Amino acid sequence: SDVYKRQTQSTWGKIEKHLQQQEMSRLSCQKLKAQNLSFLVKENTNKRSFCATQAALDEEPRFLEMVKAYFDEAAQYTAIRKDKLEVYKNCNTVLKVMLPLRRDNGSIEFIPAYRAQHKHHRLPVKGGTRYSPHVELQEVEALSALMTFKCAVVDLPYGGGKGGIRIDPRQYSAREIESLTRRYTLELAKKGFIGAAIDVLGPDMGTTPREMSIMKDTYQMFFGHLDINAVGCVTGKSISQGGISGRVESTGLGVFYGIRELLKDEGLMHRYGLTTGVNNKRVIIQGFGNVGYWAAKFLTESGAKLVGVIEYNGSIYNENGIDPNDLYRFLQDKKPIFAYQKAAEVYKDDTAFYKECDILIPAALERAVNKYNADRIQCKILAEAANGPTTIAGAEILTNKNVLILPDLLLNAGGVTVSYFEWLKNLEHVRPCLLYTSPSPRDS
Repeated sequence: SDVYKRQTQSTWGKIEKHLQQQEMSRLSCQKLKAQNLSFLVKENTNKRSFCATQAALDEEPRFLEMVKAYFDEAAQYTAIRKDKLEVYKNCNTVLKVMLPLRRDNGSIEFIPAYRAQHKHHRLPVKGGTRYSPHVELQEVEALSALMTFKCAVVDLPYGGGKGGIRIDPRQYSAREIESLTRRYTLELAKKGFIGAAIDVLGPDMGTTPREMSIMKDTYQMFFGHLDINAVGCVTGKSISQGGISGRVESTGLGVFYGIRELLKDEGLMHRYGLTTGVNNKRVIIQGFGNVGYWAAKFLTESGAKLVGVIEYNGSIYNENGIDPNDLYRFLQDKKPIFAYQKAAEVYKDDTAFYKECDILIPAALERAVNKYNADRIQCKILAEAANGPTTIAGAEILTNKNVLILPDLLLNAGGVTVSYFEWLKNLEHVRPCLLYTSPSPRDS
């Protein structure tokens, strides 16, 4: 009928108008997004700041691609067949699980968690567990590959592993973190991704001996009656839970040892315009967590001068030196670094990263030194305390500027080395101090 026809035409007219509005809205959003992206990339090109937009950094290879590119570059100096190199390069096993969490306010979240086992040529695999909002599948694959190569460099009997939960631990209560940690441990156990003979977890960014002890307790509670070595399923635990003295500071101490030994080389120091020895060397550290703090502590105790520190929320600089112990206590109160009053210069960005120094230590996230900021860096030695902090393009720029790079595969291996001692202690079921005893008078 005519009435039906008019109603149909009216309905289709409304639908068409709605679709046109949607299309205009979509095009407007695309245009706005393109303008913002263009502005951000332009701003990043001018500032060339590593903590600027992710859009510009994405022009470089992603972390996993970067690790593989470094592998390919090194593989050119070997006589190993290409098909074998492909086997060595790629990750064997990756796990992703979703962890349910009831928040303290009653709401429920589903949080992604991961674990990668890069190579099983040596078992168990070994690697840290990080709690960070940046954790994702490719990141844990890349980090597990670096763990394989790192263990090979220092000749530890492990394959590489890595895992984590995608959270910002600063936004979660202690109860919530414990609940997530226990659920994560159970999920790993059900899938065969944890155990003293399978996969030994360790601490990393965002995790402490507390989280490691919770993992051990959870695994031992459910599987300890079947596994006499259950305590060895993780390292970096509290000493009362089977840990070992020195594990907390081991990575930072290894960084210090590596720098100290390098500075003894007269030929290299002359080539890079430095005097031998740690004394009076100006040091800037990016990332003042567990690794950065302990590296700063040992370096300053040996005569170096900590002149700059960069954190995620700002940076500080003082050419007369910064007390690492005082700064660490200040940051433990959850205060932003730019509120630290004992520094001569404070910034709400990463300005201190580009101040002149002798030794620059990136001890935070990967790809901190890249093609957008490497030309602004004013150091003579770049000591890689973080995992993969320098991109290939960044390394090329620094090399052309006559900057010596101490690679992460060796420099930050102190943590996994001491973890190996803790693992052995757990497997032996003895206290090291009681292993060897002096003979009693009756034996003589």
